[in-house]
Amino acid sequence: MQAIRQIVETKKLKDLIDIPDDFSSETVEVIVFPVLSKDTQTNQLNPEQFFGVSHLDNVEQLLAAMRDEWEH
Repeated sequence: MQAIRQIVETKKLKDLIDIPDDFSSETVEVIVFPVLSKDTQTNQLNPEQFFGVSHLDNVEQLLAAMRDEWEH
């Protein structure tokens, strides 16, 4: 993803964006990112795609051991 980063005088932005009158800085950093269209956005996460990836056996025993570590 491309981005544009630039230091700009606040007065130059007043016509483009709403800047409160009590904003104290004369210069600001502006970062511009492209808007992703629905065509370029990734699909929602499907947890089923990752089923079995971890290869952990006895998960309940591992969790119990981690919880009990602080007890000793």
